[in-house]
Amino acid sequence: MQKLAIVGGGISGLSLAYYLQNDYEISVFEKDKWGGKAYTQKIGSYLFEEGVNGFLSNSPKTLELCEEIGIKPLKANENSKIRYIYDDKLIKIPIKPVDFLFSDIMSLKGKLRILKEFFIKPVCDREESVEQFANRRLGKEFTGKMMVPMLAGIYASTPEKTSMNAAFPKLKKIECEYGSLFKGMIKLKRGGQPSGELHSFEWGMSEFIDKLKEKTKATFIQKEIKDIEDLKGFDKIIIATESFNAANILKKYDKLSSLLKKIEYNPVAIVGFDFDSITPISFGILTVKEKTLGILMDKYIFPHRNGIRLMLGGARFPEIKDMSEEEIIEIAKNDIYKILKNANPKITWIKIHKRAIANYSLGHQDLIREIMDEAKKFNIYLTGNAYNGVSFNDCIKNSYELAKELKNEKNLH
Repeated sequence: MQKLAIVGGGISGLSLAYYLQNDYEISVFEKDKWGGKAYTQKIGSYLFEEGVNGFLSNSPKTLELCEEIGIKPLKANENSKIRYIYDDKLIKIPIKPVDFLFSDIMSLKGKLRILKEFFIKPVCDREESVEQFANRRLGKEFTGKMMVPMLAGIYASTPEKTSMNAAFPKLKKIECEYGSLFKGMIKLKRGGQPSGELHSFEWGMSEFIDKLKEKTKATFIQKEIKDIEDLKGFDKIIIATESFNAANILKKYDKLSSLLKKIEYNPVAIVGFDFDSITPISFGILTVKEKTLGILMDKYIFPHRNGIRLMLGGARFPEIKDMSEEEIIEIAKNDIYKILKNANPKITWIKIHKRAIANYSLGHQDLIREIMDEAKKFNIYLTGNAYNGVSFNDCIKNSYELAKELKNEKNLH
């Protein structure tokens, strides 16, 4: 049986190993923690996620994988549907169109501008930033009030720094197929809310990682791979690390390494708190301009969490990566007091990711195509959330597709 090396034991590398376990003799190398940023930190009676806190149930591959390995996803409770934006005051995000009309989330002028979306011509012959797309279709006020917090929450980025085509390809496709987002959503019978419901696991995301490892036939090696030369003797090599680590491992291939280094990352610090009492009971709060991008009220949506988490930094405040834990915690305390009027937490926890999440900048899709083409010249494969989707679901789906490609190649030979 051919020998296959997977460098990186995050969700991408582990799910790929699972899908290929009957086709290759697999070794998975991980320098740090299995699961990568899908890792749950247990602190006394608290569970704090170091990264992703769950997934939406709109991806068949993730649900199929859960069933195959014998783990039951846990659906978030009804509080997960209650969400807020902080823009100098807390504003509840309306779920229904009629609620949006009477909400103070935007001015009457801004709401009327959104209605023009039906009549705006689609742009399908060029790439746009999220800012350009949203300004054109929905107006500048919508961009500032809605897209700014949404980009901070999903990508830790800003609308001007993010490619619409790379970050939201489905919405771009709807515009081009139906001529309008609203027309497309009406025909597709979709509302404004993301499809699917939020799920996690009873004891956090690490429960899934542990089960996936247990159900995968592979040799798991705790070791940092610093150079592709360390993997001599393997028939196939997959790099499933962050792109900047992949660039270092592949440094002997100058062009490939330099292309990988072009992918920018945004820093994020996660601060966990708990207070004797904290409201609003909800999924959480996104902000428009604070150094805290959002507050996740984990304790109100899943069991055993018991605390809340603040996400700070991102493209909005990249200086976070050079700050000390004490300085970041002080910013978090100031923001939680300003937004929710809470002080003196009874627990404080922090995790700093200096390069947390890839920024899907303008030109991202072309860059990724060039990277993948260059890697194939050396019989090297790349996977992970730096390339074609940042979510937990994206990582599993992309690993499944890559596994299918590798199986087909194997069968051809």
